[in-house]
Amino acid sequence: SLCGVEASATVLLLQGEELALDGKIDEAIPKFEKALELDPSLEFDPQAKAIKMAAPFFVSEGMGLADQGKVDEALASYNKAQELDPKLEISANSWNELCWYGSLYNQADKVMFACEKAIELTPDHGGRIDSRGLARALTGNIKGAIEDFEVFIAWTDNETKKAQRQGWVDALKKGENPFTTEVLESLR
Repeated sequence: SLCGVEASATVLLLQGEELALDGKIDEAIPKFEKALELDPSLEFDPQAKAIKMAAPFFVSEGMGLADQGKVDEALASYNKAQELDPKLEISANSWNELCWYGSLYNQADKVMFACEKAIELTPDHGGRIDSRGLARALTGNIKGAIEDFEVFIAWTDNETKKAQRQGWVDALKKGENPFTTEVLESLR
């Protein structure tokens, strides 16, 4: 029956979408192709659909990898997402995550671009500026780091973080490095 065919096309389409959202492009495409075969009125390009739907998965995967300190793998995931869908808009939050954790795992030089992208997307967000401050401090841009931390201190209502950042600013102004291994580990 026609209803049965449409139903199975819908099921295949949903299965394909679920696979694509999990980054399983090669498994999603055949489901989409079969759905189209059953219901040509669907009219879409199976490969393009699978790729576009999968791209955000790789950003999420990259964020998870960054949190674990796997910075090179995280960067590769973000790159893969952008290669799959060049129009993909990666959020300020996703860029900030890469910036912050990349810095906490001593790879600030590799993620500075992500700090800048986060701020470009949300120029007034003190939290993003704070993350860049950490990256700047760890890459030797002390003046820039102090400026960023001072913006964050004025922006945040969190008294604990305010006091902590003020301590960093005071240390940096004295030419000291407040970012001991212990401090970086405590922020992860």
